[in-house]
Amino acid sequence: MNKAFTLIELLVVIAIIGILSAVGIVAYNNYSLEAKKKATIANWRTVIAFIENTFAQCKLKGPSATIQLTVNAAPISCNTTLSSAASVNTMADTFMIYLLEKGFTNPYNKTDPAVIRTGSGGDTVDGRLRLDETTCTNNRLGHEMTVWYKVHDNTGVIARMKMHHWCQ
Repeated sequence: MNKAFTLIELLVVIAIIGILSAVGIVAYNNYSLEAKKKATIANWRTVIAFIENTFAQCKLKGPSATIQLTVNAAPISCNTTLSSAASVNTMADTFMIYLLEKGFTNPYNKTDPAVIRTGSGGDTVDGRLRLDETTCTNNRLGHEMTVWYKVHDNTGVIARMKMHHWCQ
């Protein structure tokens, strides 16, 4: 007596394997996108903490101090009069250069820059952090720095950053 599988049995097994692999691929893609989103948000939180820490150092060192993050960019000036759009943009450029030098990468695509400074808003690249300058809120004079992130489901959030003496 020959013991073998019939053609129908083999086709059923192949169909089941195909269905399971299709479900697995879809689930993997969703897990992958969520992991990239969480990595982007983690980068954003790290950048916010770093900028806040740098501003706290300025507060401790006083208005005549500077903080040199990298030799490839201007130092961060702790000067109390530094809340013009140009000075905030220069500071944002310094942070951007420093973060890129430290190896920040875009979780969605390693070839896209992880951090940019546009100065005018807008970004369409998932996984990227954006440093901008904006006017102070609540009718206060001066400018402040904003840090944004962009992810695949457009749930990006803004963080407003300023030294203690800005926006008076």
